[in-house]
Amino acid sequence: MPPAWGKTSGRANVHPCRRKQDLTQLNMYANLPRMWGRLLALLLLGLLGTQTAAGQQTYPWKLPKGVPAPRVPSDSPLTRERVELGRHLFYDTRLSGNGTQACATCHRQELAFTDGRALAVGSTGETHPRSAMSLINAAYRDALTWANPSLKTFEEQIPVPMLATAPVELGLAGQEDRVYAELARDVVYRELFRSAFPDEDSPVNRPNIVVALASFLRSIVSFRSPFDQYRFGGDVSAMPAAAHRGMNLFFSTRTRCAGCHMGHNVSMDLGLNLDGGSKTALSPPDAPAVFMFHNKKG
Repeated sequence: MPPAWGKTSGRANVHPCRRKQDLTQLNMYANLPRMWGRLLALLLLGLLGTQTAAGQQTYPWKLPKGVPAPRVPSDSPLTRERVELGRHLFYDTRLSGNGTQACATCHRQELAFTDGRALAVGSTGETHPRSAMSLINAAYRDALTWANPSLKTFEEQIPVPMLATAPVELGLAGQEDRVYAELARDVVYRELFRSAFPDEDSPVNRPNIVVALASFLRSIVSFRSPFDQYRFGGDVSAMPAAAHRGMNLFFSTRTRCAGCHMGHNVSMDLGLNLDGGSKTALSPPDAPAVFMFHNKKG
């Protein structure tokens, strides 16, 4: 059985740049119409987020107050059942062509859903030109890969590691019929697929596997770091003095770290994400990718 894991929460809208507090307050008063518009949009998201396109109850995010849920495609509604199915598939080595790797091989929970390597290694032993990205809060990103920023949803990206041949990742190309038939014979999976896709007679197929994996990936959110506790909860004691000094440097004009490691068009400090390539949940779906950092060899 795959391991269980959880999410935590805090409070939102505590700006880390304390020295700019007066300026921030002035900007708030100068932009009240836009702020109220965004607050109304957040309220609508909360109301609409309680039901899927089919009228089903959606996944309970339990996010910090003021933090919007990640955008979910209207044709891929998120439910507990789909997240649970996706969690099983994520840790199942049968989803690779030779049965040696799972998604979790390159995205290990204990390593922030990376593999700890400078360069990833596929199921056939082939070394990749890039490292495996962390999956934490990936649902908030503009682009999901370093190599192809046009992949903006998990549903678009997941078939790449499943079926790619240059380089081979899971190596499922040419093995799909065998693998899906094996999953369909599994008593546990039969029940999981039936619960996740109750309207289908034969639910074990690639589109549903992709949707289930995408649902699980969207559920990997975390706001429990000391910085999150300070930023969202206003807990000054959450970070040691050295971390406060580092934070001041990070957001200073001296280092300008935040110039790259920060979401674009951020209003009221919504959507700040320090992994690069981040966005606010209210940004347009067709918004261009912001960051494309990578460690490509050569």
